[in-house]
Amino acid sequence: MVNARLNKRRLRAVVAFLTLIGLGFGGVVGYEATIVQPNQVVRADTASTTLLQLGIPKAVIQTMLDNSLMSDGRTPTAAGETVNTFTVGDVQKLKTLSLATRTKNTDGTYTSKANSNVADWLGSLDYTSTTGGASPVVTNDVVLGADYLSTGQTAASTILDQGVPKWSGGDQYYTPTPILNVLMAVINSATNATTLDLTGMLSKVPTQSAYNTVHMATMALVQTNKLTNLKTLNLGGNRLGSDQQGSAAIDGSAYYLFRSNTLTSNSVTDLDLSNNDFTTLDGNILSGIGSQISALNLGGNNITSIDYNNGSVFSNASKSDGGSVNLAGSENLNVSGNTAYVIASALNSGGASLTLDDKTANDLATNQLASQSAWPGVSSAGFQSIAPQLSGNTVTTIVSQNATAVTSNVLQTLATTNADALSADTLTSLADKNANAITADALSSIAANNATAIDDKVVSSVLANKPTAITSDSLSAIAQNSAGALTSNLVSSILEKQPDAITSDSLSAIASGSADALSPAVVAQVVNSNPTAITADSLSAIAKGNGAALSADVLATVAKTSPDAITSTSLAAVAANNADALDATTLATIAKTHPDAIDATVIATVATQNPATLTPDLVTKLADAGALDATALKTIAVNNPAALTGLSDDDKEKVIAAAGGSDKVGDVVNNPTTVPDSEAAKPATDTPVIAPQSDTQGSVAVSGGNIGFGQVNLGGTDDVITSPTAIEVAGTIPKSWSLAVSATPWQTADGQHQFQPTLTFGTVQDKANNKALDAIQLTSDGRTKVLVGNATAAQTFDVQMGSIQMTHFDGAVAGQAYTGTINWQLSNTQSATQQ
Repeated sequence: MVNARLNKRRLRAVVAFLTLIGLGFGGVVGYEATIVQPNQVVRADTASTTLLQLGIPKAVIQTMLDNSLMSDGRTPTAAGETVNTFTVGDVQKLKTLSLATRTKNTDGTYTSKANSNVADWLGSLDYTSTTGGASPVVTNDVVLGADYLSTGQTAASTILDQGVPKWSGGDQYYTPTPILNVLMAVINSATNATTLDLTGMLSKVPTQSAYNTVHMATMALVQTNKLTNLKTLNLGGNRLGSDQQGSAAIDGSAYYLFRSNTLTSNSVTDLDLSNNDFTTLDGNILSGIGSQISALNLGGNNITSIDYNNGSVFSNASKSDGGSVNLAGSENLNVSGNTAYVIASALNSGGASLTLDDKTANDLATNQLASQSAWPGVSSAGFQSIAPQLSGNTVTTIVSQNATAVTSNVLQTLATTNADALSADTLTSLADKNANAITADALSSIAANNATAIDDKVVSSVLANKPTAITSDSLSAIAQNSAGALTSNLVSSILEKQPDAITSDSLSAIASGSADALSPAVVAQVVNSNPTAITADSLSAIAKGNGAALSADVLATVAKTSPDAITSTSLAAVAANNADALDATTLATIAKTHPDAIDATVIATVATQNPATLTPDLVTKLADAGALDATALKTIAVNNPAALTGLSDDDKEKVIAAAGGSDKVGDVVNNPTTVPDSEAAKPATDTPVIAPQSDTQGSVAVSGGNIGFGQVNLGGTDDVITSPTAIEVAGTIPKSWSLAVSATPWQTADGQHQFQPTLTFGTVQDKANNKALDAIQLTSDGRTKVLVGNATAAQTFDVQMGSIQMTHFDGAVAGQAYTGTINWQLSNTQSATQQ
C-alpha cells in the first residue's frame, strides 16, 4: 500500500472592482456616507449610538451583523438587527465580534476569510505619514503611533463619546474624528466577547513607504489586554509580518505596542497569526501570551527561525488537552539550535498536535533523532507524532544511527500510518539493534500495509531476537500478505522457539498464502509436536495449499493425535489434492475410527483421483467398519465397478447387509455396471479454505471451478498458453481490510519439480460499477498483488476475468503434470481456486 501525502497550497487570485459613488468623510471612496461627521463629539449617550451614526460604512456594519454572534448563538441579522438599528450597546453584548466572513463547519467550528467590504474600505483610508506631534501618523482618517491610544490610557468610551484626543489626558481632539480610530474603539467596546475575528481586515492596506509599520500600528489599537473575556483572537491574513521592525522601522514603537497590547492577554487560549508574512519569531513577540494558551496558528508564514524564548509558549499551546501549534508552510525552517528547541518543546509536551511540513519533520528527525547527542532531544511521544510524515530514508537513518529511539509505540505508528517508510532491511536492522520495539501488532500492521517490508530475513531476525512477536495473529498476517517471507526452515524454527504461534488459524493462513513453507517434513513436525494446531479447517487448508506435504503416515498420525481433524470435508480436500495420501490401508484404518468421515464424496474423489485404491478388499473393510451406504456403493459402482464385481459371493452378502440389506443395494452390488452416472456422488473439486475470523466480518467467494490449461507443447521462452475459463470473485471488504490475489508455484504431485510462470488475467470487468479494469499480472518476482489496500470504508466488489494467460516456463520439465493454486485473500477471510 502506498501512503501518499499531498501538501496543498491555496493560491488566491483577487480582482478588485471599484465604483466611485461619492466622497464621504476623510476621503473614503466607494462607500455611501449617510451623515456628516461632527467636528469633535460623536454622542454623549454612547450605548444607544448606532454604528451608522458613528460613520461606519453600511457594508462594514452589515458584515458585523451577518458574521457576529449573540449570546443565544444567533447572528444579529437573524435576530432582526439592521444597519440602521445596530448600536454600540449591541456590540457590548456580542459573544463573537467579526469583521471577517465566517462559515460554520459541520463539526461546529468556523472557517474565516477576509471580507472584501471591510478590507477594501480599510485599504482605501489615508495612512500617509504627517507631522502629528505625539503621533507619527495623523490624517483625517487615521491617528497611529500614540501609545496612549493603544495602552488603554484612553478608553474606548472616551473616543466614542468625545473623539480622539491629541495627547494623553488632554482636552483637545482631532477634527474631523478619524474613522479608523472610531472603528477600533467600537471593537474595544466588545467587552463580553469571547471571540474576536479580524481575519484579513488589513489585507488591502498597502505598505507605506513613509510609515513602514502601518499594519502593526493599526492592529495595536486593539486593546486585547482590556478584553478580559476573550478566548479566541483571529488576526490571520493582516500582513503583520511584512512591517519593518527594529532599527529599520520608521516607527520603532509600533511593534512594541502591537505585542504588548494586542498580543498580551491572560485569557486568550486560541491565537491565530496565520498568513501574516512572518519570516522570524523573535524572543519578544509572544512574550505577553499567558500560559493559558492552547492553540497557536502560525500556518502559511514560511518562518525560517524561532527564538528560544518562544519555547514555553509552544510547549504550553501543545500540552493542553486538544492543544495545537500549526507551522504548516514553514518549509525553510532551520531546525537546529534555538528553532529545534522550540519545536522539540512542543513535540515533547505530549498530546500535542504540531503541524509541520514534511520537509521540516524529516529535517528535525534527521538532526535531532539520528544523532544521539543532538540538543534538544526529541522524546518518544514527539517522535511518534511526526512518524506519519517521515520518509523511508529518514527512518532508515534513525534506525542505523540511533535504533533505541524507535520504541514500540513509534513503530506501531509507522506500521499503521506510514508503513511505506519501512523496508525489509530497516526492520531487520531494528530487530538486530532494538528488538524490543517489535511487537506482534506492529508486524501484523506492516504485513497488511506494506507486504514487501517483511521478508524471510525480517522473520528470522525477529524470531532470533524477539520471538514473542511471532504470534498466531502476526504469523497469519505475514503468511497472507508477505509471500516468500516464510520458508519451511523458518516455520520449523517457529515450531521449536515459539510453538504457540502455530495454531489452526495460522496454519490455514500459511497454507493459503505461503504454502511452499509447508514441506512434508514441516507438516510432519506440526502433527507430531503441536497436534492441537491440526483441525479439520487447517488440514483442509494444507491439502489445498500444498497437498504433496501430506502423506498416508501423516494422516494416520492425525487420526490418532488429532481425531477431530478427520472429517468428510477434510478428507475430501486431501483426496482432491493428494489422493496418494488416502491409500487403501489409511482409508481402512480411518474407516474403523471415523466411519462418518468416509462418505460418498470422499469415495468419489478417491475413485476419480486414484481409482486403483478402491479394491474389493478395501470395499469389504469399509463395509465392516460401517462406512458404506447406498450412495457410496452407487458412487463406487459408477467410478470403479471392478471393486464390486471382484467381491466373492460371501463378501457381497456382507457388503449388502452392511449397507442396509435392501433390494436396491443388492442390485448395485450384484450389477454395478447398470448404475446410472447421475446417481453417483460428485468428487470434491473446490473446498473453501477456512481462515481466521475477526470481529469485523468480510467475505470473498470464487466461482468458476477448476481452471485447465490442457496438454501443451512448449517450444520456446515466448510461448503463451491460455485457459478460457472465466473466474468471478465477489464479496465484501470491511473498512481497513485489504483484498489481494497471489499464486503459488506450479509443482508436480511429488513436489520434486516446480516453476513460477507469469499469470495474466485478461478482460477484467468490474461488474459492481460496470467498467473495465486493467489486466492483473502475477510474475515470478511478485506473486502477490494487492487489489484493494486498507479500504477506507466498507465496500462490495464483483470482478470477472475472462481468461488467464500463462507465460515464462523456466524450470518446467517435459512430461510432467503440474498443479498450482491462485488465492484470493481478504484480510482474514480467503477462498482459493484450485488449478
